[in-house]
Amino acid sequence: MVQISANVQRAVALVVGCLCMAIAGSVYCYGVYIVSVKKHYNYTQSAVELFGSTSNFGISLGFPAGMMCERFGGRWASLAGLVISSLGYMLLWSSTLMSHFYSTKSALQAVYFFIAGFGAIFLYMAAMTTNSINFNPEHRGKIVGILDASFSAGPAIMALLYGKIFAAGHVHDEENQNLGGFYLTTAISFAVIGLMGVFFLNNHPYEGERNIDEISLKVNESTIAGTFEIDTGPPIKNITGLKLFLRFDYHFIAWSYIFCAGLQLMFQNNIQTYLKTFDLEEFTTTFGTINPVCGVLSKFVVGFVSDLMMPKVPRVALLLIFNIVQTITLTLCIFFSDKFPMLVIALLVIGLANGAVWCLTPTMISEFYGLKYFGRNWGATIFGNAIGGFVVQQIYGWTYDNSIRIKGATDCKAGVHCFTWSFAMAAVLSFCACVFNMGLLQKQNDIKKRQSKTQNEPRTVL
Repeated sequence: MVQISANVQRAVALVVGCLCMAIAGSVYCYGVYIVSVKKHYNYTQSAVELFGSTSNFGISLGFPAGMMCERFGGRWASLAGLVISSLGYMLLWSSTLMSHFYSTKSALQAVYFFIAGFGAIFLYMAAMTTNSINFNPEHRGKIVGILDASFSAGPAIMALLYGKIFAAGHVHDEENQNLGGFYLTTAISFAVIGLMGVFFLNNHPYEGERNIDEISLKVNESTIAGTFEIDTGPPIKNITGLKLFLRFDYHFIAWSYIFCAGLQLMFQNNIQTYLKTFDLEEFTTTFGTINPVCGVLSKFVVGFVSDLMMPKVPRVALLLIFNIVQTITLTLCIFFSDKFPMLVIALLVIGLANGAVWCLTPTMISEFYGLKYFGRNWGATIFGNAIGGFVVQQIYGWTYDNSIRIKGATDCKAGVHCFTWSFAMAAVLSFCACVFNMGLLQKQNDIKKRQSKTQNEPRTVL
């Protein structure tokens, strides 16, 4: 029998993991066909915003998927993702065959989008947890960067396919685009790639890493209940549950992620809406492809750069830079979103910031709180994005519908005023994320100072 080395199996698992991440990320190409869904079933903007929210809600329910990966491994999680997501997209495909029936049953479609998204998170977690375990911790930023770059490549590829094949040249009559064919193709893709995950996503832990259960930790409990501070040595490992949620540094990470991921989702899912409002529909495929491509580049570069700059420059410092630029851009969009150059700048900046958020956040969580419970910790954090994304998109839909000046119409033609309040909300959320980043950065600097002071003090031998 042929023996395959562990390194080869790790490499194969990484390649398959990238494919799993790509198809899971395809859930986020909704922005290129949101108007087609709206026109096909004659829905309001609030209704189609709900679909984007429910699919994001599904893919953000990472806790069950994380637990499944911890207990049963990536192969079983891949099987679950295969079945659930394929089912969701097959149900969406069936809805295109009965568009008249579903024109008054938008709630059913919301359930279908949720099912599709919920299956995707199992493939995401299978790829992320398996490959995080398999490689040297020194390269974790690179591995997470490569995987998350694949996650962004998924919507870019599917957006390009939709625009070139399924839109079928119907730029201004979106109701005639081949929505059913796209759903069917996506269902088949989930099935094929999920099957590859079942065969190849095995755990082959890196031999050089010490057993995480044997790591000696020095932890001082504060007199304030639930807060923990590092005395000396490495960051605290293997924390989860209540201890995790009572840590201030975790909240700095989580709330920054929730705010940024929510506003970025709002922008990504409404790319076609922005373009249609300003009569720029011909750029839908281009914009829908460029935004996730920016995420690919950002995740890949940030993953490598953050590894090279550690520990001199904390990862959160890089994240802060991206979020500051994002905040400035969103503030300008409040007043100038009807200008084509402004839309292009926002497209690029938000795509790059999105890549940084999704690359650095899981990396920091695994480094601060250990790999043993990484699946459930990252899964619980992603769940916050489900709530945040849902709220942000519903507010967007409400502000958009209330900006429509013609009674009975479903499209806003008020120009920049259609998006004034939604961009204002996004700018505020981005600014709050910057504040949380600065809080975490300050905490890390304080820890470094204490460690340096402790190391310089003379030690007494008993």
